[in-house]
Amino acid sequence: MVKNYFKLAIRNLFKSKSTAFINIGGLTIGFLCALLIFTYIKKELSYDRFHSNINNIYRVLTIDEALGVTSNLVGITLPALSETMKNELTSVENSVRISTNGRSLVEYNKVPLYTENMVYVEPSLFEVFDHELVAGHRPTALHAPNTAVLTETMAKKIFSKEDPIGKTIKVDNSTDLEVVGVMKDPSKFTSMEFDLLVSMVPSESDSNTINYLNSWNSISMVEYVSLSPTANIEEVKSKMEEIIRKYDVGDNFKVTLQPLNETHLSSSGILFDVFNANKGDINYLYTLAIVGLFVVLIAAFNFMNLSTARSANRAKEVGIRKVMGASKRQLASQFLSESIVICFFSLLLALVALFLSSSFLDFGIEQNLLFYLLSDYNTITWVVGSVLALGIVSGLYPAFLLSRFSILKVLKGNFKTGTSGVWLRKILVVVQFTASIAMIIGTITVYYQLDYLKSADKGFEDEQILSINLGDQSLRASGERLKNKLTQIPNIEMMGLSGSMPGRGVGRRGILPEGAAEDDVWIVSSMGINEEYFDLMGMEIVAGRNYSKEIKSDSASAIIMNEAAAKAIGWEDPIGKKISQGPNEKTVIGVVKNFHFANMRHQIEPIILPYQPTALSNGVLSLKIRQENLKSTLQKVEEIWTAVNPNYPFEYAFFNEEFGQQYENDENFATLIVSFTWLAIFIACLGLIGLSMFTAEQRIKEIGIRKVLGASIKTITLLLSTEFTKPVLVACLIAMPIAYYFLNEWLSGFAYHVDMPWVAFVLASVLALVISQLTVSFHAIKAATSNPVNSLRNE
Repeated sequence: MVKNYFKLAIRNLFKSKSTAFINIGGLTIGFLCALLIFTYIKKELSYDRFHSNINNIYRVLTIDEALGVTSNLVGITLPALSETMKNELTSVENSVRISTNGRSLVEYNKVPLYTENMVYVEPSLFEVFDHELVAGHRPTALHAPNTAVLTETMAKKIFSKEDPIGKTIKVDNSTDLEVVGVMKDPSKFTSMEFDLLVSMVPSESDSNTINYLNSWNSISMVEYVSLSPTANIEEVKSKMEEIIRKYDVGDNFKVTLQPLNETHLSSSGILFDVFNANKGDINYLYTLAIVGLFVVLIAAFNFMNLSTARSANRAKEVGIRKVMGASKRQLASQFLSESIVICFFSLLLALVALFLSSSFLDFGIEQNLLFYLLSDYNTITWVVGSVLALGIVSGLYPAFLLSRFSILKVLKGNFKTGTSGVWLRKILVVVQFTASIAMIIGTITVYYQLDYLKSADKGFEDEQILSINLGDQSLRASGERLKNKLTQIPNIEMMGLSGSMPGRGVGRRGILPEGAAEDDVWIVSSMGINEEYFDLMGMEIVAGRNYSKEIKSDSASAIIMNEAAAKAIGWEDPIGKKISQGPNEKTVIGVVKNFHFANMRHQIEPIILPYQPTALSNGVLSLKIRQENLKSTLQKVEEIWTAVNPNYPFEYAFFNEEFGQQYENDENFATLIVSFTWLAIFIACLGLIGLSMFTAEQRIKEIGIRKVLGASIKTITLLLSTEFTKPVLVACLIAMPIAYYFLNEWLSGFAYHVDMPWVAFVLASVLALVISQLTVSFHAIKAATSNPVNSLRNE
């Protein structure tokens, strides 16, 4: 019986080629969108999931409530905290401390190369996390001072085919490390990136490291704790507060825990988060999930619309089958089976399209997207179950509508579709276009915001600036000689030195402004610069003066701050005011215009810019280079670098590209939204094509009579097309407040954003009306230009 239903369903499916194309085409595109979105979401949710104990691992975060701080949550904490938690709290089973060193020079057999992510770690890393060693002894790895574990990729880069175990490498031209293990490359979907692990276990004579690890005086360490499965998280947080108060940590500091499984997607507001690679945003996933649902529902509504619209055309078939003894249940089963066949056939086509699209879509997934998506039975069950449910729901109303036709009315030729079917079709058109219009408004708004991020005044110029890292003391020692030789290159307009660069992160330090209460706690951001830096970056001094080499006291007793610092302290005229940094007192000589040293999701914080005139105190040398002859200029810079630093590979970054990487996730999100919005509009238009075609067919007699009575083509075209204008206008009115609410929430995630672009609402409405009318007009004009005699004869 079931087999017969499906045979009949397949035969009926292709009776009308245009209907089959619209139904299958719309559902295929809808399913493909949903599969792509689900693949992306699955990838984002998979971060760190390879750790078996992920549900019990937490990151320790610090909340800094000092005066002068606006972004309170930071990804680092007190060095002694996690170890003390392990020793004093029974619910804490283990802990690990990590200190990032970033890009570092590694040398073996006098061959230097850079490692991208060197970190100092405690040996408990291999107890808390599931990192697999392919060489070496995991239980004892990194237990001895000056030992290292390499990833497989880094081991091959350094040692080629040699066995690295027991070999010695030199790091930053200063420290010899014994390689005691090779670790399997971490998953691409991890929030913790590293390629060289160095033991944080100090030797007995290393009092500096011992004191640092036991310190409660700085916020500088990445830390994780593993809790027992029965631990009460709120109770642990409360006891963490008790611990830091017991060790006299300042009242402005509080601590909290973040589950490891939330680290990747729930950290967009956290600063000093350098050990959290490729941060995502859970709000983007929610948005994409809603978009995917909308696209599938639009496609499903198309099917329901066309099925109910075609009901009159299939009335005779139903009537004859009823005369032949078919029951309502049998008829309903037949039409439900047609719906399910269409859905699964469309799913099959969508899966093929997903397989083929994998070669030109970059989701950061190495295997084919189809195989990645269907790599577990839960996903397969979810996909099949969802499509089956959609097939049943989509075919439910048409099935029972068709099975309830009156035999007498059908066979007499008096059957007409009821008003309930007409109203259902209108409601579904409204819902389709509500979703489409809301997505168009969202797409335009996202575009406006991203354009604002790129073009807004950041407080500095970022074009044609080349940044060279002076990563260790050897490079800094030769920095002045390098700088002097680079002045010989005509295409270099300016040079400047700084401790960091905007977008890379800066440090924070405590200050006490003149006039503040002695017990006030002020902490502000800080980045050292030389006197050339402001000119290099095009930063504007709005009050006072710049640093000067000619004024010897500047390096010891002068300070420059930004406008946000002066405002936070409450100084209308900060020039000449004093700032204390511990025992040192400095005088404000200048105020620089606010500039963004973090991305624009964060409000510009107060920052001081101490004078560091030489390369010995700075980690970055930046060059302003003319556009012409750029390639030859870079070659000359490399030649000079190699002559001055023969043991260090030459590497650089263009500052505008580096700063722009902060918005890479936003741009990827915008690209996805734009793509799926146009697909949603296309699917909605497919539905309108089908509905307008059937509307024209059902009203062919009326059109013929009107033409005989003298109606013009224009009048008839307007009559038919106006029928679809009202639902689209209603959709506009519904979509606008919905879009406003969600977009306002999204924009509020940026400290700096465009005002709500009302032009987006107007453009979306106009675009929806134009597209819908153009779509409908084709069949309206075709019907209006048909021969009225033939129309009446056919009826």
